[in-house]
Amino acid sequence: MDELASLAKSGRVLVVDDERSMCALHKAFLSKQFEVDCATSGAQAIEKCLERLPDLVLMDIEMPDMDGIETCRRLREWTNLPIIFATGHESIEEHLRAYDAGGDDIITKPVRSEILLRKVENAIRHHKEKKELVAEKASLHQMAMSFLSTVSESGALLNFMRASVTCRNHHALAEKLLETTVDLGVQCSVMIRHAGGPTILTPNGEPTELERSVLEKSSSMGRVFQFKSRLVVNYDRVSLIVAKLPASEEQAGRIRDYIAILAETTEGMCDNVDMRIESMNRAEQLQVALGGAVSAVEVLQKENGRMLLDVRMLLQELIDNVEKSYSYLNTTNSQESTISNAMNTSVQQIISVMMDNNKLDKQFGNVLDALRGGSSQNDLELF
Repeated sequence: MDELASLAKSGRVLVVDDERSMCALHKAFLSKQFEVDCATSGAQAIEKCLERLPDLVLMDIEMPDMDGIETCRRLREWTNLPIIFATGHESIEEHLRAYDAGGDDIITKPVRSEILLRKVENAIRHHKEKKELVAEKASLHQMAMSFLSTVSESGALLNFMRASVTCRNHHALAEKLLETTVDLGVQCSVMIRHAGGPTILTPNGEPTELERSVLEKSSSMGRVFQFKSRLVVNYDRVSLIVAKLPASEEQAGRIRDYIAILAETTEGMCDNVDMRIESMNRAEQLQVALGGAVSAVEVLQKENGRMLLDVRMLLQELIDNVEKSYSYLNTTNSQESTISNAMNTSVQQIISVMMDNNKLDKQFGNVLDALRGGSSQNDLELF
């Protein structure tokens, strides 16, 4: 019953007065609405506050050994609970001393019960409202910081997804992954397995043999494994070890989710890097083949030019030899003219055919321009 009655009260008041009669009087005034405890000295008041902090202290100023002013100063060193002074002095100096010591209000003896109740009630209510506002502000601040942290962490994941697409090799992908874990505020070691052997990076750069051994063994611990503040996340080609998760369970939970997302994203990006590496290798092979093709076409173009020149020279030599043989053949002028005209006609026909076939040289040029990047496929006229 006493506990239920205590719960129904509006607060707890500590009355401090060296006169027991005054303590009893204040208690009689306040006990209908508040839970009331009494102390008969400043030292006892401090001791009771340390054991259980009240909602308000109603304190006499004039007390032996340690007066109310000094008691208030000492309480103000570690608590901001409401303190109301009760005094028989009405001088302005006495009242200012009370306020300067840290008192919230002052009431003059003899105390009127209605005034005392109202002052105590208002002081406790204002203090509770202030505490609630402070708690609400702290909660809102925590929510805001949590939101900003979440936005920052989500931004780090988004940046990783964007940056990882452009990675040309597994080492670059591992570096981006390590940078993102740093942005998330955790110390993390990463391993990416690929055809060229595992790529391992730690916050300190290349791993030691011990770190390499730990990472290799951790890959067999299952998809997600946590031991105290350490976290291991494994995929087929990616392993991450977080050295120390945050102490806050909420933040630690977010980090676990983010690390799992990073590992899964990196797993997919490994295939992208594989394709890039294969494409680059094929491009190198094509470049080598292209260089060989250019050389071969250049040789063919030169050989074709030599062949055309040689054929012309041979035809001219044939005409000269035939004309020189007239004197040995005892031919008449008419016969010589007929033979020469026939040969010249045939030679001109051969030269005409050769000139038409000279289009092949232009085709060689078009092919070379295309191979060297000087022409588009549409400009390549082979025929």
